[in-house]
Amino acid sequence: METIDELERFLAATTREGVRGRLLARGEARAIMRDAGRLPEDAPPFAATIDTDLAEYGFSVLRGALALREAEGSPLLVSTGFERAANAFESLVRNAPLDAVDRGFFRTIAGAAYHLAEYSAIAYALFSGRPPNENYAVCERALILLILRDLSGLREYTRAWLLDPNNTDQRVAEQLGENELDPDDAIGLILNTAVCRALAHYDFALQTGDPALVANVTGLLTAALRLAADAGTVSLWWIIRLSLHLLGDLWDHSLHTRIPDIPPSGGEERYSKLRSLFLATLYARRIAEVELWPSQLEAARRSVDLADDLVVALPTSAGKTRVAELAALMTLATARRVLLVTPLRALSAQTERSFRRTFAPLGYSVSSLYGASGMAAGDEDALRSKEIVIATPEKLDFALRTDPTLIDDVGLIVLDEGHLIGPSEREIRYEILVQRLLRRADAPIRRIVCLSAILPEGQALDDLTGWIRNDAEGLPVQSQWRPTRQRFGLLRWRPTGAHMSLSLEDDGPFISRFIQPVAPKKGKRKAFPKDNKELTLAAAWRFASEQKRTLIFCTQRNHVEAYARTIIELVHREFLSSLLDDEASISRALEIGREWLGEDHPAVTGAKPRAVKLVRCAV
Repeated sequence: METIDELERFLAATTREGVRGRLLARGEARAIMRDAGRLPEDAPPFAATIDTDLAEYGFSVLRGALALREAEGSPLLVSTGFERAANAFESLVRNAPLDAVDRGFFRTIAGAAYHLAEYSAIAYALFSGRPPNENYAVCERALILLILRDLSGLREYTRAWLLDPNNTDQRVAEQLGENELDPDDAIGLILNTAVCRALAHYDFALQTGDPALVANVTGLLTAALRLAADAGTVSLWWIIRLSLHLLGDLWDHSLHTRIPDIPPSGGEERYSKLRSLFLATLYARRIAEVELWPSQLEAARRSVDLADDLVVALPTSAGKTRVAELAALMTLATARRVLLVTPLRALSAQTERSFRRTFAPLGYSVSSLYGASGMAAGDEDALRSKEIVIATPEKLDFALRTDPTLIDDVGLIVLDEGHLIGPSEREIRYEILVQRLLRRADAPIRRIVCLSAILPEGQALDDLTGWIRNDAEGLPVQSQWRPTRQRFGLLRWRPTGAHMSLSLEDDGPFISRFIQPVAPKKGKRKAFPKDNKELTLAAAWRFASEQKRTLIFCTQRNHVEAYARTIIELVHREFLSSLLDDEASISRALEIGREWLGEDHPAVTGAKPRAVKLVRCAV
């Protein structure tokens, strides 16, 4: 058995950049160039052994990462090892030939390894929207449903397998006795059944929070792992071993484990029931939300202390909303109300939807007050009576100047987008509002939580934290973790098409003709794309065709409508195709669009009969 030092040296050597002749970069370059397994004619030569090299490298690094994790060695090296192994296996299956024998197995390995590397969003994306025709084993399909957090699908799948009379121990024994079943096939059937049974127990553990069920899962999988090793069933051995680690890691980060059992001060009567309802609501979602991310763990630990004012600096998509929900849960348990201050109208609407989805099933009312300063009919009543209120700084400031007692029973104020507290005109208004809140006579009994994705570093962050905490001792909650990787690419137009490089290095992975020009048609005199705007849209449609979500960022508001008008034209001229087919969703989007944007807005005009395809595209 290797020592921790030996494993760490091995992983440090095998995960360094450029290892094995830049094998991972070559594998990724080949993967992004392929289309259904075929490379373009002008693709650079790749070694004939690249598939074997990637698989051998992936399994070697994966073995080291698992062994080092079991030995409780360097977490950073463990995470890096899982990521590099996942990179290798993803390169093997991405755009691979449809008839590749190991496609399903390698994809499952890649997804589990990404999950263990704490890139759960990448793991999810590997399987989301994939066709169901890849040759997955039964246990692989069950594990994928867990990675997708499709727990209702997991229950149905494991129940169907476990209740099938052909999969019972008695039936397997009968078939073996009558020589109707090959011994190797019997072992495979037993192992798949063991994994399904373990995952069924694990699902119930996530539903109930019972750690004894997790112990049962560990026992089932450990026994199955020994059987797979004794029988030499290599592929199932890998899946079972990865499952053991993945399930243990997920339980350690589960809401049952991480959300405090101890009620906040003043919440002894309500907290236990509220906590149970909160967990049950998140578990029951179509995509179940059953764990906290690494970025949320410290905030969750501190959430129970209602006297602990928090400044939370997390990257975009790292889970700030869940932090706010946890703080709100603690406050609501004490029968005090929650106020969220959001500096943008669109953000207020988004926050309202999110909080209503979470807290309405718990019996709490949620209302938003946004728009210009001044009080509309019903605003004051909502601010005084609703248990959760979302308001813009302008609305809240006007209301408090009119009647400072409106928030006397508010126990938590969440300041969203805290970086917008600053020197510009609107930022100063936000800062003045916060200062007034902090200087109220009742401020010491009201918690403040300030959230942002781009708060400053160093002394500036310390100063902000000291201001929000009224100079009480305590550090901000900071994390650079996010559930996916950030990569920079560059799209260059050339006479033969758009060249896409997926790194800023000259010799990094690239696609030589990511976008190819289309000849003029339907009265248009120039080929498509003719300018940067059309090239941007062509790239967005290319990403969308690969089931990737795409956001086009515009620096000015009026540019958004200009892009929408260009989409209308390009769809009408058939340079861009439909992206949506759900007529009900389109109709609903148009209904909202007319109400919010007006009949003549570019996102709405495409609904006219002459351009039904436009609706599917632009809305």
